[in-house]
Amino acid sequence: MPDIKRNSLIIYLAPLLGGTALILAFPPFEQGWLAWFALLPLLWFSLQTEPRRAFCGGFLFGLPLHLYLNLYLSKVLFGYLSPTLAVITMILIVVILSFFYALFALATSLNRRLGNPFLLTVAIPALWVLTEYLRSLGFIGYTVGFLAHTQWRYPALLGLASTFGSAGLSFMIVFFQSVLLLGLKRTLRGKNLSVAIALFLALLLGGALAPALTPVEKAEAPLHTALIQGCSDPDEILSRGKGVILKRYLALTREALEKEPRTELVLWPETVVTLRSGEEGPLQRWEMVSLAEELEIEILYGAQLYTQEGLYNAMILLAPGQREPQIYRKQRLVPFVESFPLEDLLNRWLDLDIIIGSYRAGDEYTLFDHQGIPLAGVICFESYFGDYTRHFARRGGQHLFIATNDAWFGETIGLELHAQVASLRAAELGTGVTQVANSGISVSFDYRGRELLRTGKAERGCYILTLDLARRPTLYRYGGDFVPLLCLLLAAGAFFAALWRPKNLSPPPAASPHRRSR
Repeated sequence: MPDIKRNSLIIYLAPLLGGTALILAFPPFEQGWLAWFALLPLLWFSLQTEPRRAFCGGFLFGLPLHLYLNLYLSKVLFGYLSPTLAVITMILIVVILSFFYALFALATSLNRRLGNPFLLTVAIPALWVLTEYLRSLGFIGYTVGFLAHTQWRYPALLGLASTFGSAGLSFMIVFFQSVLLLGLKRTLRGKNLSVAIALFLALLLGGALAPALTPVEKAEAPLHTALIQGCSDPDEILSRGKGVILKRYLALTREALEKEPRTELVLWPETVVTLRSGEEGPLQRWEMVSLAEELEIEILYGAQLYTQEGLYNAMILLAPGQREPQIYRKQRLVPFVESFPLEDLLNRWLDLDIIIGSYRAGDEYTLFDHQGIPLAGVICFESYFGDYTRHFARRGGQHLFIATNDAWFGETIGLELHAQVASLRAAELGTGVTQVANSGISVSFDYRGRELLRTGKAERGCYILTLDLARRPTLYRYGGDFVPLLCLLLAAGAFFAALWRPKNLSPPPAASPHRRSR
């Protein structure tokens, strides 16, 4: 493919506009279908220009997208940091995230050397999956803005997530655009085009329809639950107003039981109370114990749990008459907020009203036993990671509960971004997923990822929800993130193929017409 002229700076508008268009696939616009076309300008640009310029184009693609998607973080940054430090942090976040798109565009441009058009067609989506997967790893793993998240409203397509995981859904979105672009450019034609289309359709139909062939397991009786959304604001939390907050949640719990006397499990969000652990477990608040015994209910709630080992972000199941507490300790901590390698130095330097990086990580995939029914729970940030949450379903969890407090982000799109990933987790695991949030959005999805309940933002109330606990086995639940591994093998194969065939896909120049001499 010939390089674009060096002085044609206007062509940088292509990736820039592509990244801007992809914004519309996310909240509040929710035009998920656009994700199937918004990458075309970036792919065209990357395949038409040299690697260095492709790198810059990929970076420009990510700038508007991640400036928009992560602007919700400014609510926290400017609320608790100095303006200068907040601006620097915001710039670093956007630059680092945009860097991954630059890597993708660079790798795509380098793969122009492939002599096989079909191999290029499948290498492009493989590279996209690898860059997303790389972004999810390690201490600063961060998955906001993943391409698959735009499809949460389409249960038919979520079948792909059940089979291949979110990474497989992203692969299919990019694969479609790769086939479309290279087909229109006639780089991919004839037999190669037919094989590419056949492969896409086979993966699409097979991945989407395979879950429907698995048996659905249903519980003997429904689970009557109540979600409590107390809507405590950050200032109230930081001013040590936990006593006022607890009274509010107790009152809303009573209101829920008046609405639906059959309620047997009440769900509270993240860190509603603070507990200190003794020799026999956490010292439960007597008000909660008294209420649970009076109403004959169980309460699954979030707590700051102080132990001899340190501070944990925990979920605890309070059951009347139960001596041994059931505790889950959060394992995937929010980087730089709940966990930081040099927290003492950071806290002395920033001198904030809150303590940063002081939480310890748990190390067990705890299941809660609710009257013989195994239930799972994760906390806040953890719901962004499918390969983590699947371990609870593999261990028998019949429903996944997410306890979170997103009040730090006000009424920004951060609340929608967090709520929508619960749909992906439900489809991947084949179990229902319910999120209860302090200030919204509380939401529930069935085992197919179909929405059952959604609350508003900054809304206080109790919400009755009857769960049938239906579930079905999925390939992703047992196989995990096998798609990124396959993409790594595919990308490595493409790399070596490019080394052995050092030529681009451009057809040889046509011979100059001349008259045959007599």
